[in-house]
Amino acid sequence: MMLSTGLLKLTPTQADSQRRWARRFAEGLSLWLAILLMLFVHPLYAEADQRQSDSVGVLHFVDAAGRWQEPAIVLDSEFDIEVSGLLAETTLSRRFRNTSDAWREGVFVFPLPEKASVYGLTMTVGERTIVGEVQPKAEARKTYEKARSAGQSAANVEQQRPNLFTARVANIPPGETISVELQYQQPVDYRSGEFELRVPTTLMPRYMPGQPAAGQPREWHGGWALPSTQVPDADAISPFTVQANDVGATSHRADIRMTIDAGLPLARVISPSHPLQTRLDGQTVQVQSEQVLMDRDFVMRWQPLAGREPTAAVFHQRWQDDDYLLTMIVPGVNEAQVLPRDLVFVIDTSGSMAGESIRQARSALQQGLATLTPDDRFNVIRFNNQTHALFMQPEAATGNNLARARRYVANLQADGGTEMAPALERALTIPASASEKAGERVRQVVFITDGAVGNEAALFAQIRQQLGSQRLFTVGIGSAPNLHFMREAARWGRGLYTAIQDPADVSGPLQRLFAAMEAPVLTDVRVQWPGQSGKVESFPARTGDLFRGEPLVQV
Repeated sequence: MMLSTGLLKLTPTQADSQRRWARRFAEGLSLWLAILLMLFVHPLYAEADQRQSDSVGVLHFVDAAGRWQEPAIVLDSEFDIEVSGLLAETTLSRRFRNTSDAWREGVFVFPLPEKASVYGLTMTVGERTIVGEVQPKAEARKTYEKARSAGQSAANVEQQRPNLFTARVANIPPGETISVELQYQQPVDYRSGEFELRVPTTLMPRYMPGQPAAGQPREWHGGWALPSTQVPDADAISPFTVQANDVGATSHRADIRMTIDAGLPLARVISPSHPLQTRLDGQTVQVQSEQVLMDRDFVMRWQPLAGREPTAAVFHQRWQDDDYLLTMIVPGVNEAQVLPRDLVFVIDTSGSMAGESIRQARSALQQGLATLTPDDRFNVIRFNNQTHALFMQPEAATGNNLARARRYVANLQADGGTEMAPALERALTIPASASEKAGERVRQVVFITDGAVGNEAALFAQIRQQLGSQRLFTVGIGSAPNLHFMREAARWGRGLYTAIQDPADVSGPLQRLFAAMEAPVLTDVRVQWPGQSGKVESFPARTGDLFRGEPLVQV
C-alpha cells in the first residue's frame, strides 16, 4: 500500500523521483525540484514578463513591465481524493480564463500538504495539452525562460517550501481557458484511535525576520516581502492574500470529493472544518463537500469501530526489483510512575495570532495549566517582537502561582512580529539553579503558535542544538497553521504536535496531547531490521520517543 499501482505507469524520470517517496513520507524532506511543463508550438507573440506574485489561490496576469494585471476568472477548483489505508492520493484540478485581449503570463501560488509527493501535472491551454516532467530547479528555470522568450507555450511549477508551490504559465492566448491538474500523494495521520487527513486550501502570511538583504536578484520573485538576511527567499514565499469578504460569491470555492477505504469497519466519519455529505458502501465511505470557501484547511477524521483499532500493521510491495515495507506499531498504556515535570509554556502573541487564534491559544494554555500537579514546576513565556517570561525560572505549581499565571494568560493580546528564536532560546535554556539529577524530573516545552514564519530551517537547527534532554511539543493554532513548522519542530524536539481546527473543540485535541505528555511509553527507541544486508534503507533514522496513542511508523 505504500506505492500504489498507479505508480507503475510513470515515465522513467517520474519513477526515479517517486522512488524517493518513502524517504519523504517518513522524514518530511523537501525534494526542491521543479516540475517543468513544456509543449513547443508555433511561435506566439511573447509580450509578458513576470516580476510580481499573486493572491493566494488566484492566477494573476502580468504585463511586459512586470506589473500585475487583473486576475483571471477562477471557474472552479476540484479535489478528488482516494484514501487507501495510510496513503491518500489526490488529483487537484483548477480552471482559469484569460479575460483580457492580450497574450499574458500567469503566476499562481498555492499550498500543498507538507509531506506531499507530487508525481504528475497536466495543463491544458485551449486545445493544447502540456504534460509535466520533473527536472532540477535551475535547469527547469532555464528551459522555461528560453521557451517564454521564443513565444512558446510553457509552464513551470516550483516548490518553495514543503507546503508552498509557485506555478508560472507563459504566453496564454486571449480568451483562452487554462486547466491545471496536479497529482500528489500524502500519508494519513493516525493517533489516539483516529485517522486524520488535512487538505490545505490557503496560505497564511509569514513573518520574515532579519534586515533587508542587499543585492538580491529580483528574477522569478515579487511577493510583498523583500529578501532578508534571515530569509533570503522572502519574496518567493510571500504571495499577496485576500480576505474572504473581498471575493465574489463564486470565487475561491472548491468541490471536494473523497473515497475512504480504511481496510476496517468505521464507527464515524466527521470533519471539524466543513459540512459533509457521506454515503457508506460496504467498508468504503464516499464523502463530498461542495462549494467550500478556500479560507481554511479541509480536515477529515475517521474512527474505527471500538475494538477494531489497529495495533500493528505491515504493508509490503515489490516494485522495480526492490522491496518496500511500511510498518506501524501503536503502543499501549504505560503503567510506570509519572515523574514530576518542569513544564514551560510558550505562547505566540504576534499580530498573525489576532482574533480567534489568540483566543484559542489562551484557552489551550489555560488547559495546560490545569494539568499541573503540586510536584510540577512551570513557567509561561510569551513572544512577539520581544520575549517576556512570567517567572525568572520554573516555579512550583502552587495555588498562588497558578492563579497568577491564569491572570497573566487571560490578559494576553496579539500584536507585533514573530521573533521565535529568542523565545525558543529562553524556553530551552535550563537554569543554572536546576540541581536535579538526570531522570528525576522531566523537562517539557509546549510551543503554541500558528507557525507563520519564513526562517523555519534556522529554527529547526536551533532546536537541534539547544534541546538537550528536553522534549518539545507544538500546538498549531488557526484555520491554516504552518504544519510544516509544527511537525518538524516537534520531530526534532522528540515530542508531538497537535492542531486545533474547530474553535468549539479546543479541549479534545489538547486532552489527548497532555495525556500523552504525562509519560512516554518508550524512550531511546532503536529500530533494527534483522537478517538484512547493509543495502537496507530505513526511515526515519531518528525514531524519537513513543507516546500513548502515537504510532511508530518505519519505512
